[in-house]
Amino acid sequence: MSSFFKSEQVQKSLSRMQELYVEINRMGVILSPQDKKLQLEKMLELIEVQQSMFMRISLSDDPTAKELLAQVKQSASLLGMNPQDVNPSFYGKLKDQVQTMIQELE
Repeated sequence: MSSFFKSEQVQKSLSRMQELYVEINRMGVILSPQDKKLQLEKMLELIEVQQSMFMRISLSDDPTAKELLAQVKQSASLLGMNPQDVNPSFYGKLKDQVQTMIQELE
């Protein structure tokens, strides 16, 4: 494992992302408005952690981190996105969209 991924902060972020993925998926898809709001709030936290991790990876000189960044951009292109659009503002847009969805439930 590279030194980047051995970092305590990176490990905490990765663990939190995994916890949130599991929590969101366990909630299912047919939810009451209150549960849907909770699920969206968890999604918002997940996006924030992902954005923070993206910034760490982007700023790192670690070869493994650079490889992961390339994989993220490759995955975006497989989803029909321009890899150049995967940047910090991308996560900001996602957060705005989730915030709008939360507001619509209130």
